[in-house]
Amino acid sequence: MTRQMKQRVYSICAVVALIAIAVVCRFVSRNPETPLFLNKLCNIVRTLIYEGIFATWGVYVYRRVVQVQARKIFVLLSLLMVVWVLLRAFKFYFILDQTAQRYLWYSYYIPMLLIPTLTLFVVLSIGKSEGYRLPNYAFLLLLPATILTILVLTNDIHQGVFRFPETAEVFSEADYSYSWGYFLAVIWGVFCGIASLALLFVKSRLPKKRFSLWIPIVPFAVVILYVILYALRVPFAFAVGWDLAVFECLSFTIFLESCILSGLIQSNVRYEELFRASQGLSVQITDKAYHIRYAAENAEPIDKETLEKAEAAPIIIGNKLLHNNPIRGGRAIWTDDITELLKVRENLASTQEELKDRNAFLQYSYKREEENKIVEEQNRLYDLLQSKTQKQIDSINRLVNAYKCAESDGEKRRILSKIVVLGSFIKRRKDFVLLTDYTPMLPDAKLTNAFAESFRALGLYGMKGTFSVRTNKEYVPGEVLTKAYDFFEDVMETALDRAGSIAVRVYEVRGTLRISIAVDCRLEMKNLSKTYPGIQGDESEEETELYLPLAGGAR
Repeated sequence: MTRQMKQRVYSICAVVALIAIAVVCRFVSRNPETPLFLNKLCNIVRTLIYEGIFATWGVYVYRRVVQVQARKIFVLLSLLMVVWVLLRAFKFYFILDQTAQRYLWYSYYIPMLLIPTLTLFVVLSIGKSEGYRLPNYAFLLLLPATILTILVLTNDIHQGVFRFPETAEVFSEADYSYSWGYFLAVIWGVFCGIASLALLFVKSRLPKKRFSLWIPIVPFAVVILYVILYALRVPFAFAVGWDLAVFECLSFTIFLESCILSGLIQSNVRYEELFRASQGLSVQITDKAYHIRYAAENAEPIDKETLEKAEAAPIIIGNKLLHNNPIRGGRAIWTDDITELLKVRENLASTQEELKDRNAFLQYSYKREEENKIVEEQNRLYDLLQSKTQKQIDSINRLVNAYKCAESDGEKRRILSKIVVLGSFIKRRKDFVLLTDYTPMLPDAKLTNAFAESFRALGLYGMKGTFSVRTNKEYVPGEVLTKAYDFFEDVMETALDRAGSIAVRVYEVRGTLRISIAVDCRLEMKNLSKTYPGIQGDESEEETELYLPLAGGAR
């Protein structure tokens, strides 16, 4: 016999012993030869025994039933039983006024009608989730019980439940008969009981052939039979049943308890059977000192020190994960096989290392590719700059050689001035290349600054001049400004040794920009026409004026 079964047997034996003591007290109190003080003592002891049984059962069932609403209704049922026995004790032992005794008798029907009704509520909650709440319309079942209760409590007005003799000076339960209201109350109680039992069997998922499922029928049938015999006032019912309050409370307690023990009402009991039936689970329940109370068949023994380490967080033991969670009165301990998870973790670690190496290689490759791109871009820009200014660079090289061979200071100053003119162009031309490569549109101030620097260099060479840039636009395509500056440079280099002054104008004609250059000497336009096919010019003995449309216009 399991420990839980032993505890259950001990509890039943204790209750039976207490009921036996209460029965003895009843017979002693009913004996006419019993002294008055002993009579009262026996009645008080008897009442306290029943109050203790029903109150203890309420606490006990509250700890076992899982469904929250059903658990609360069980406590209310226990409270109604306690109140019923208490009303009975006041009626018989403490209240002497007959009117008060009669209303206490009427009050019996409050728990008598509510207990079957609340039992039906318990059954309706069976099979639902722990947090389930009955719908509001289910509480309409309280309406018949409430009406019948009011009917009983107002019986003195209409006598629809109990009829008293017309000649009676005081209504008393010593002389009365049942009326239609009483039978309605009995029918309602029987209906709730039958409906509860039927719903329990319908909702049960346990095999219907299981013998323990039929045990609750016995106390239910006894209650029905006793109520019928009591209503018919059969002497046997009064002799065996002691009194209505105690008998019905005990019978309903036995009925509900048998439903719990048979499995018709779910509860958190029968742990040992549950753990024995567990297959493939390593779980155990211990008290706070880690003494094992329940354990599955294949639960592995674990030392207390390891269990204490797992209190803060699960820990890994070999290929298993140990959990240790607090529960009321102890700890729940179980292990999970994490072999597959460990394999996955190893694979992930290996993949992580592989990805780490691959990431490092990709970063290195990206860095190398970035460096190559930078070098390629630098080379591209260098080649582009070189191609645009190579002619001026070659001219500077020749001028440098000429400077070395020059003998007079005047000749050297002239050569250096010419190098400065070419250098200023190279500087500004490279600026145009870089800016145009970055953005296609440039402000016309870039061309103004380029002309200004070139004219300062021409001033060192001894050439005078003026320039004007009026595009009437904030931004101009970079290729247009570059073309204008290139044209100016080519004309300037052609006229550098012959002209004494130069005038440059950039302006807009009918939506298209054009550049006009005038020098005070005669120029050969043959070479310039090859480079700039759209060039036009006016020549005279002392002056040449050139015009060039700048394709692309302005924005």
